[in-house]
Amino acid sequence: MKRYCFIVGFLLAMAAGVAYGQDTVLLRDTVVLLRTDTVVVRRTDTVTVRVVDSAMIRHVQEREALMAEKEKFYKEIFTKSGVDQNKIEADRDHYRHLVDSLNKLVREAELENVRKEEANKYLLQRAKDAEARVAEATNRKKKVRAIQGIAMRFYRTPNWEVRLQPAEEAGTYNKVLRNRNAGNIEFDFVTGASVMLWDLTQYFNKDHKSVKIGETNLKTPELRKFDQDFAYDVGIYVGFGGSNLFKNFYVGPSFRFVDFFYFTVGVNIAEYNVLVSGYDEGSILKSETIDDVTAKSWLLKPFLALSIDLDFLSYIKK
Repeated sequence: MKRYCFIVGFLLAMAAGVAYGQDTVLLRDTVVLLRTDTVVVRRTDTVTVRVVDSAMIRHVQEREALMAEKEKFYKEIFTKSGVDQNKIEADRDHYRHLVDSLNKLVREAELENVRKEEANKYLLQRAKDAEARVAEATNRKKKVRAIQGIAMRFYRTPNWEVRLQPAEEAGTYNKVLRNRNAGNIEFDFVTGASVMLWDLTQYFNKDHKSVKIGETNLKTPELRKFDQDFAYDVGIYVGFGGSNLFKNFYVGPSFRFVDFFYFTVGVNIAEYNVLVSGYDEGSILKSETIDDVTAKSWLLKPFLALSIDLDFLSYIKK
């Protein structure tokens, strides 16, 4: 009987909730489980019922009908306008492919920019290193510089030998001394160092318009100036050359010009194989040999040399 009453109450509560616009209705049912003279045990069940408004249902149905009507309307527009759906799909694929291609080009351009930036960094570092080498090579405060060049000395290294020449008597020969390296000039590859004594840079880089001698002004020739100032100085040169480095020395004053070049005039001190006293070129030997008529001797001979700074040579190689 109570269950029937509960069901009737539930229906009445729902009707009341709908009538008053409530969303939920709370129902309680109490059942007596045990009754004694002193104790009564009851169980209470509570049920919350959500009330769905019929107006809300109608609103949802109207929205679904409106969406269906719009979809039908758009389909009719596409059909009447003659738009090809396949063409639209093809155009969409084309533009999608175009966007992918543009993205690929953008990535390649970014990679190329990164590569160029790294290359520019490398070139910038190389330029800085080159500037440092040039600064080292053109350092005007540097007093001692290693140089290398070609020397022209006015004495050839003699090369003595014995030749047989026919004598006046038929069938006989004379042993005659001959120099296979005859001449007056010989070139030598020299290496040495120049020590600066006087710096003439300011003198050679200033304007020389006229020189006054007494009451007369002598005009000097106007030479075209370089775009930059070069170093000039006068120093002393000490070097060595030839195959026998420790028996072939060069000493003399040197003139440095245009930063890297050196012109030297001096004396070559070298050991030569010369004829002993009493023998000359063309002498006729009897029983003597070359060792009997030659001896080692140190000679002083003049020379000219044109050299270049080794720092500049190393800069060119790099």
